[in-house]
Amino acid sequence: MNGSHRTAAVAWSLLLAAAALIHAVGGGRAAAAASPQLRGMWMHANFIRTPAEADACIDKLQRAHFNAVFLLVWYWGGQAAFQTESCPMLEGVQAGYDPLQYMVRECRRRQIEVHAWFVNGAYGHPTPLHVLDQHPDWVVDSGGEQTTLWYDLGRPEVRKFQGDLMIEALTRYDLDGIHFDFIRYDGPAMCYCKHCQAEFAARYGCQPIEPLRATSFPFAWAIAGNPVAKPTTAQVLAQFSDGTPAIAINALGKGRVLLFNWHAVRSALPPVVETLRRVLRQWNVPTDQVVVMDTAPNRERYGVKGTKEAAEAFRQLGCKAAIAAEDRLAQLPPGALLVLADVYLIPDEVAQSLEQFVRAGGLLVVIDGPVRSIGNASIQRVLGMRGTAKYINHLEVVQPVGASDLLARSDTRIDLEQINLRRSKWPEYRKSGVTQLVRDVYRRAKQAKPAAQVTAAVFSSLASAERVFQDWPGWLREGVVDYVVPMAYTPSNDVLAKQLQEWKTVDPQLERILPGLCIYTRVKEGDRLIQREAATIFTQYRMCLDQGARGVNLYSLDGTAAEPVLLLNEPLIEALRDGPFKDEAPAYRPPARGPAK
Repeated sequence: MNGSHRTAAVAWSLLLAAAALIHAVGGGRAAAAASPQLRGMWMHANFIRTPAEADACIDKLQRAHFNAVFLLVWYWGGQAAFQTESCPMLEGVQAGYDPLQYMVRECRRRQIEVHAWFVNGAYGHPTPLHVLDQHPDWVVDSGGEQTTLWYDLGRPEVRKFQGDLMIEALTRYDLDGIHFDFIRYDGPAMCYCKHCQAEFAARYGCQPIEPLRATSFPFAWAIAGNPVAKPTTAQVLAQFSDGTPAIAINALGKGRVLLFNWHAVRSALPPVVETLRRVLRQWNVPTDQVVVMDTAPNRERYGVKGTKEAAEAFRQLGCKAAIAAEDRLAQLPPGALLVLADVYLIPDEVAQSLEQFVRAGGLLVVIDGPVRSIGNASIQRVLGMRGTAKYINHLEVVQPVGASDLLARSDTRIDLEQINLRRSKWPEYRKSGVTQLVRDVYRRAKQAKPAAQVTAAVFSSLASAERVFQDWPGWLREGVVDYVVPMAYTPSNDVLAKQLQEWKTVDPQLERILPGLCIYTRVKEGDRLIQREAATIFTQYRMCLDQGARGVNLYSLDGTAAEPVLLLNEPLIEALRDGPFKDEAPAYRPPARGPAK
């Protein structure tokens, strides 16, 4: 090679090197040396109601080197954060501004993927708005067992509406994917609507269940509860099909105690309401002497839902039903009626005061008893029980035992064979409707945009997913999702380690299971959210990668408390950028499955 050729070659090499350097500096993620890895973040669209708010959030994502955002675009009682004829725009969004369109455009400039996040099961508002006001029959009819509105995903018209909405977003916007959430039911409660009962009966050859109207025992209903058991002095008035006490009465000193061994006032079941009426009448309870009480540790751990439900139930019976803390106990006169509903934790000193109250002539109704405190001797004497039984959450029979004026009885016979058939087949039936929605959306999405990712946020525990009829292992086996994101929000590394091993029984290489981790800790007092330590987040992130996970999704950029906060704050951004996300990486995508059928 002569000198001129060498000079030209060197010049060309320098030019190529300069071009590569420019590409590496200016080209952003395309030049990243790191392997593809999901660095995703869930984000609520109610934090980007204006372009300025969206810019602030996108800036945080970019500076922290995230490569994907899962933007909540449909929830809030049927409101959407994108343009559609099917639902109104999210309240408070700036006029003329489309949050999803803006996020797609601005994130695309920064090589950040955008996945449209839909909440499919939970309605997101306490009253029917926008969708359920037009279609009241689309809600799960749990007979009062559930207190929140929930879409009945078993109805074909509900699945079509939601599927159309998701595909509309996918085809109207330049999305990288669509994301299911709450793709399940709110527990295993029965649905008593005519559609579900008729379809279930036709599929499995049994009679539909009619709404419960009779005030007498026995009856069959979806029962959930934490029963105490092993009677000592208590008289069992009714029992479940396996012999576990359902209703019992106990006498202690001058007082009396009535126990309902499940969430008996959550739904106004006529036999329960009639029993409570008889208690008020036969025990001569003054209507202004009914007090519903809980304890501080129980409030802290379990909340006050049961207390509020019980107070409302007694108010419906004509009582004032004041709610009080445990310090009121010593002030209650003999003959007053104290109600404990879903109070599982009773401190020793409160248990002793409770025993003294009953012995002195106090009256007590216990609903879903103190299973966490049954080892306390005072609690055992008050209830006349000394142990616990297995948790119940299924269709059950409440059968009277012996005779009691507190229970209305009839000669109705419950067909246990039919009950057992329903109990065994109901999960299969409910899962099939949920899976059909996932299957339909996946097929339509791949036909419209083969490269689009169809993903789902799911329960982290297989047992928990089974209880809410969410068959995500089946979705992976069938190939109707590209990947799932188990919501592993635990602060415990030991729990996360066990979850990772359980997931590997479904997907040994974690090729299609990408963990969802939490970047906040919930402080129950006041329901505040606080930032988790970066070291905790990074340790769990590394645990996931060490087991083969191709990245994580973090919850969430924003808070959901009464006074929202941006949880992706500056210290965490710097820690991510200087730590595990230091080298930018393209978003992970699992291997293509082939054309959808």
